[in-house]
Amino acid sequence: MSKQSFLFDASSVFALVRDLGGKAVDLFRGGSTISLIYYEVGNALWRECFLLNRIDSKEAANLLRCILPIIRTMDVLNLDDEVLGDTVLSLAGKLDITYYDAAYLAKAKNSGMVLVTEDEKLVEAAKDSGVKTLTCKTLRQQV
Repeated sequence: MSKQSFLFDASSVFALVRDLGGKAVDLFRGGSTISLIYYEVGNALWRECFLLNRIDSKEAANLLRCILPIIRTMDVLNLDDEVLGDTVLSLAGKLDITYYDAAYLAKAKNSGMVLVTEDEKLVEAAKDSGVKTLTCKTLRQQV
């Protein structure tokens, strides 16, 4: 497989670390994400622990301690450009997705990166925008 640049959204980071633990770091090395990742991963852990009761607070804390250093191995991109902000807002409205999801999509589109996501709605929006996507399962099979 040729070397591709990957942009990981929060759903993919959470899923890969949940499934692989610290071994996931090799998949993320050289990849990118956006600065929202810290808050979205924290929110996913809160949801899994306190809202859905799928994991206990100790497991949530352990996952967070595993995820944060892994994120630091990636290129974390800021979304501080007004033109990009306009693009994100426009995509969110046009595709009926959240601003958060549109931010990942806009960054992948503008950079030519492959978006790695477990979010089915975001996969559909990416298709409509001409952005290539991979699921975690597909990524793991290709690398």
